[in-house]
Amino acid sequence: MMRLGLIAIAALLGASAATAQTAEQGQYADQLRAMFTSVAGGTCPAELMADGLLKACREQLPQMAPGLKAAGPIKTITFLKTEQANGERFEQYQVAFTNGAPSKWTIGGLQDGKFKSVYSLGD
Repeated sequence: MMRLGLIAIAALLGASAATAQTAEQGQYADQLRAMFTSVAGGTCPAELMADGLLKACREQLPQMAPGLKAAGPIKTITFLKTEQANGERFEQYQVAFTNGAPSKWTIGGLQDGKFKSVYSLGD
């Protein structure tokens, strides 16, 4: 009987630890907002984007800028979760613009103050 009590307490502590992890705050929301604002204005922010991301941004700018401009200002950026990949931090956000449906965006791979990756899977 005593053993079951300890297992229940351990399970409860495990659940509390999991809850604490999901309560983690994102660190990259301001940079993501700055990127959207810059791209909607027709420029790729070199101060936030690593070379590969900057190159991709510039190539896709003619398609992305009008879409982001039409979506309007960002209403909310809500942190969803953090993932680690290849020792790098990636954060996922739900971004709601004034016009259109909210979408999930991932930003990460921060190195020397610049991000290597920003993407949406279209959901």
